[in-house]
Amino acid sequence: MQNGTFPVITKRVLIFISAMGFAICALIFATSYWAFNRQFTKQYDVTIKEIARAARACLNPDDFARYRKNPVSDDAHKAVLKNLQRLVDEFDLNVIYVSEVEAPEYRHIFYYYDPVGKATKWSPYPLGYEEDYYEEGYHKTTKRVYEEGAELARHTIKSRSGSHITAQLPVYDSNGKIVALIGTQKNIQEFVDARRSFVKTVIIMVLIIGVAFVISFAFYFNFRFIKPILQITNETNRFATAGGQANNELLEIKNRDELETLSRSVYKMESVVNDNITALTRMTTETAEALASAIDAKDAYTHGHSTRVAEYAREIARRLGKPETACRNVYLAALLHDVGKIGIPNSIINKKGPLTKEEYDAVKEHPVIGAQILSNITQIPHVADGAYYHHERYDGRGYPTGLSGKKIPEIGRIIAVADAYDAMTSNRSYRNLLPQETARFEIGKGIGTQFDPDFAKIMLAMIDEDKDFDMKEKD
Repeated sequence: MQNGTFPVITKRVLIFISAMGFAICALIFATSYWAFNRQFTKQYDVTIKEIARAARACLNPDDFARYRKNPVSDDAHKAVLKNLQRLVDEFDLNVIYVSEVEAPEYRHIFYYYDPVGKATKWSPYPLGYEEDYYEEGYHKTTKRVYEEGAELARHTIKSRSGSHITAQLPVYDSNGKIVALIGTQKNIQEFVDARRSFVKTVIIMVLIIGVAFVISFAFYFNFRFIKPILQITNETNRFATAGGQANNELLEIKNRDELETLSRSVYKMESVVNDNITALTRMTTETAEALASAIDAKDAYTHGHSTRVAEYAREIARRLGKPETACRNVYLAALLHDVGKIGIPNSIINKKGPLTKEEYDAVKEHPVIGAQILSNITQIPHVADGAYYHHERYDGRGYPTGLSGKKIPEIGRIIAVADAYDAMTSNRSYRNLLPQETARFEIGKGIGTQFDPDFAKIMLAMIDEDKDFDMKEKD
């Protein structure tokens, strides 16, 4: 997991809740859509049946055969058409007609009134006109009325003037046989717009409520569960990588559940582990310091040399921005950088005169001996490298390998500049300690040749800050 407003688990829960909310929203939408349509359809059906009853009351189905044979409009026909016109105006219909179907392909128009067509000077169908089935919906509804005996069949059509609903109802003769049908058409665009507005309102309200619920639940879930889990996870990762003291913030998790118990257990574990690490670190440091003291005691003129080099090297590492654990490892490696001198005879180390070539060659073996001694220590990173490479030069003229530049391990380049500075600011058998200005000049002169430029510049900054010249061998 990672730090952030919503960690991975919360995001997954958020996605799940959002999906559920979407499903609920879709269900509410479908239900609302169905209920709205059902209510309208019910009202429409009641109205259409009322129109059909009124239309049937003025019809004489026995006249249809006569009109089909002789399509001439008489007074009775005109009276019926006038009544149908009244129904159109009363119920705001687009069209009303009465037709007879003889075959699935044709229908005979007996009565037809179209106020829209009249207003646009469109000629209505003449009495007895046979109209082709040009639209599939009409054919289906007609078939339902004639062949399936439906009391009402309807379908919706869309045109440039909007949405329309067409309904067809049966007309019976005196023997109860279906001899014709009444057809009506009504513009329902207003209903469609109202339905769209209603559904939109429902969706917006559901979305607002759903989003509010999802966000509220996500924040609650994140605060109540994920944040404590993330805090415990981050703390265990921090402690595992960086160490340090147990984090008291773990004690602030007060969920009164298993998470609170877990956080307290982690805090106790960290405290115990930290105490053990502290004790082990102190023992390791004390052992290294004791060994360094023994090494320095071998040379009467290098008392405290290893400790001072270790302190300078650790400060260089700190100024490089290294974590405290790495700085401690640099300190320990620098503390043991001269351990190889154990293998050099005392007569050579404490000789008061110049060394012969053979004696100097023997002294130059101490990095190799030191690396061999420290090679089995695996808990202090690069400790053997510190002993092996601290006499290498940046220009490649050092020993024992002659490596140059960045090829020399970093620990060797750090110890090299710290070791050289302390050598100049300590008393030796052949001279007294050098003045601070002289030591600074020599460090600066060695930049890029003897010393790594980056580390040498840090050493120069440390010297400049040492106004009282405390960085030297104490009397």
